[in-house]
Amino acid sequence: MANVRRQLGEEGERAAERFLRSQGYTIVERNYRCRVGEIDLIALERKVIVFVEVKTRRHDGTGAPLEAVTEHKQRKICGAAQYYLSAHRLHDRDARFDVVGVWWEDGMPRCELLRNAFEATDR
Repeated sequence: MANVRRQLGEEGERAAERFLRSQGYTIVERNYRCRVGEIDLIALERKVIVFVEVKTRRHDGTGAPLEAVTEHKQRKICGAAQYYLSAHRLHDRDARFDVVGVWWEDGMPRCELLRNAFEATDR
C-alpha cells in the first residue's frame, strides 16, 4: 500500500511540475530535504521564490488535496523554506507558498493551483 501511495505522489509531483512549467514557473529544485522538513518543488515565478506543496488524489472521496495541507504541514514547510533561504543566502528575495492539487481522472491528471496558499509561520 505504501508503494502505491508513494508512486501516486511521484506521478502527482511530475504532473504538477509540467503544469507549473505551463504556467510560466521555472523549477529549480525537486524534493528538497533538510533537517527540518521537505518541500516538494521549489520554483521561480519571475523573481519570486515559490515553495510548492503537491497533494495528489485518485478521486474526491478521500478529501480535496488542497485541504490536506494542515497547519502542522505548513509549519514544516515554512521551516524547510527558512532553511533553504538561509543555506542559499536568499533572505532578500520575495517568497511565497503555493499548493498544487492533482486529481487523477480517467488516467489523466487535473491540476489546480492555489497561489499564496498560506503565510509563513513562526509558531
